[in-house]
Formats: sequence, C-alpha cells, structure tokens
Amino acid sequence: MLPTQADIDALLHFLPLLYPGGTAIEAYSFNDGHPWPIYARVVDEFYQEASKECWVALDYRPIADCLVREPEAIEQASLEQLQSLITYCVRGERFCDGHWGAMIAQGFVQRLLERLARLRPTLPECR
Repeated sequence: MLPTQADIDALLHFLPLLYPGGTAIEAYSFNDGHPWPIYARVVDEFYQEASKECWVALDYRPIADCLVREPEAIEQASLEQLQSLITYCVRGERFCDGHWGAMIAQGFVQRLLERLARLRPTLPECR
C-alpha cells in the first residue's frame, strides 16, 4: 500500500512544526521520576501519523540502514525508500529510548520530509 497525496500532505504539515526556521525543536525532556524521554506533543503527533499503515515497509532495514549511513542519498530517494526510512524512524523507539528525538535532531526527519515535498508533485493523485 502506497501513501496518497493526502497522506503525504499530513506528514508534510509537520515540517515547519518540527523545524521552525530550519532548526530542530527540542523533541523531548526528562522529568523527575521518569527514566525515559517525554516527547513534545507535536513529536508524538508526527510519529502517530508516520505510523499509519501506508508508511510501513516490511523489509525496511537494508534500505533504511543505507540511507542512515549516507544521509545525502535521501535527496534522491524514491517514495518506497522513504517509506523504509519512515518505518526505521518509527520503530527505532522500541529498541532505543530517545530514538525519535535523535532522528529529528540529526536531521533525518527533515531530509525525508523535504524529499517527500519534492516528490509529491510527481506522484499520481490516487494510488
């Protein structure tokens, strides 16, 4: 299942919210008594949107690992490759507390959203 333009627009909505003025927000904080990060509401909302079935890539690791090792490759990534990276970003929190915030702070989410914005006009209306 591939995302529709509406699915893409829903993710792109978060680009200026996560990167106002091009700079990453503070994605999380730590409160006394909580050993894990507490994410900003907008971060939770972004990852909830990114968790939708249309963004899930079952065999995401090989492609996502390559894009994480070579972030400049995101600039030429296909929609399917971006799905792998989105899946990697979403699922990583299961294995490493703070992963969601790191993906934002390190610019991976920004790069993938910017690439998605460039791809959007080239995609058909309906899938």
